Amino acid sequence: MFDTVLEILKKQRMAWSWAVIVGLFLILLGHAPVLPVIAGCALAIAISMLRSVPRSQVRPVRARGGR
Repeated sequence: MFDTVLEILKKQRMAWSWAVIVGLFLILLGHAPVLPVIAGCALAIAISMLRSVPRSQVRPVRARGGR
């Protein structure tokens, strides 16, 4: 499990870095409200982490049939 977390961190570090950079830009230069920006960045990080979790589900095998 710990190996999987490290792999996810390595794969998603660019997306997370940009989420932080955009959040800082919005807060410091754009004078945006702090809580919604932090919530949006946290949501972006969570979504990117969930999308990169390896799926171990067995996919159903489709039978090759005629039309």
